[in-house]
Amino acid sequence: MPAEIIAQTCPTPERNLLPDDIEQFVDELAAYYRLFASAFRRPEQAKWGEVYLNGLLGDLPRKTSERIALDLGQNVRDLQHFMGQSPWPMEPILAIHQEVVAETLGEADGVVLIDQSGVVKQGEHSVGVAHQYCGSVGKVANSQVGVYLGYVSRKGYSVIASRLFMPKQWFESELPDKRKACGVPEDVTFKTKPQIALDLLQEMKQRGELPFQWVAADELYGDSPAFRDGVAAMVQRSGWSSVATWPTLRKSSSTSATRPATFLSWTWCASLVCAGP
Repeated sequence: MPAEIIAQTCPTPERNLLPDDIEQFVDELAAYYRLFASAFRRPEQAKWGEVYLNGLLGDLPRKTSERIALDLGQNVRDLQHFMGQSPWPMEPILAIHQEVVAETLGEADGVVLIDQSGVVKQGEHSVGVAHQYCGSVGKVANSQVGVYLGYVSRKGYSVIASRLFMPKQWFESELPDKRKACGVPEDVTFKTKPQIALDLLQEMKQRGELPFQWVAADELYGDSPAFRDGVAAMVQRSGWSSVATWPTLRKSSSTSATRPATFLSWTWCASLVCAGP
């Protein structure tokens, strides 16, 4: 197995779109969304899901349900009901999405990427919000943080799954009313980010849609024995021939030459090698 991975990267798309191209995207987006219509329990959910999607892709500065509905000429309360009181199962949507990614981007030596990302929030009543490290601003801030799976191949890349990280303080005994008010299911328990990442990876593998050979994550996950053992167990259950891990020193851009070597971080990779053809 080579000690160095040299991968071809996807070129940055040229910004040469014409007005006619944009108009064509509208029809293509509608056709793409119809692939997911069967995942909703009721037809009206599929309708309001499309309204919300169009709103998210619009140019509103603040994309609240009220602003989206008014901008698109829709009933505000109906869209708010869809967002807050009309649940739909995520599993069928993820299964369809990952199948589409496999058909359009899938390659046998694809890479599954694991990382976290955060968004700054004001106040204390958004689910999972806490004073924690937020990567989007590069510092500790009042924010929500999620764990994400990405997929990349020579054909392109896509986010394929995600889950909200709930900080431990959200599970303190004095906060049941807050969890209930935010709609947190009673069976949700605290999980670390590596535990969430392993759950997402195992669920993706069970769906069996995406071909991949590599799993890549930063030191938060690579330093977790439970995460590494979980990936190794996946290899054994799948009948793959081996799992190889190795650390690669990566110096942070903020690290100066005068700082001690402990400021070097580790990147962990796992090669999942299929025993069959």
